[in-house]
Amino acid sequence: MLSRFPLRSLLVAVPLAIAVVLLGTAPASAHDELLESSPASGAALTSAPAEVSLTFSADVLTIGAAVIVADASGHDWAASAPSVDNGVVTVALDPQIPVGGYEIRWRVVSQDGHPISGLIPFTVGDAAPLTRTPAASEPSAPAATAGADAPAQSTHEDQSILRVLLVGAAGAIIAAAAYTVFHFLRRKKGTSL
Repeated sequence: MLSRFPLRSLLVAVPLAIAVVLLGTAPASAHDELLESSPASGAALTSAPAEVSLTFSADVLTIGAAVIVADASGHDWAASAPSVDNGVVTVALDPQIPVGGYEIRWRVVSQDGHPISGLIPFTVGDAAPLTRTPAASEPSAPAATAGADAPAQSTHEDQSILRVLLVGAAGAIIAAAAYTVFHFLRRKKGTSL
């Protein structure tokens, strides 16, 4: 006859193991994200800005930070390398930037080591917004803007999160089964003496 003690322990151990697995995977799935930009996505500026700045949810890595401010022909109007300070990436612009449509094409490395990227369109003067179609060899980046239009997670990231959760749940089930068998055999061994 099976006692209530191993059953009670099992009822406590299984939810505890599942909670540990779920809490352990949460930080790994969170990447830094773009919170705001200056100029903002879709901004129509009367004059060219002296710089562009991108504000992220956490400090991003200095290595791998790249910002291009491109016009319709692909010319880069960034006048300096990006500087990273407390989650803000800033790039000075060429003072001769003409009236036109532009895209801020950015790519940074999140604190967890994953690269994130996006596009932020804006215009200077009465110009039409920049419209372009990516070349076949050019990787398409998700559109990133300030606030609610932050970059979407890729399907690959969603699948890896699901994989971690499934492996963790399977591990918790195996651990609970091993715990039950161990206590059952220990109990059985104790009663046969």
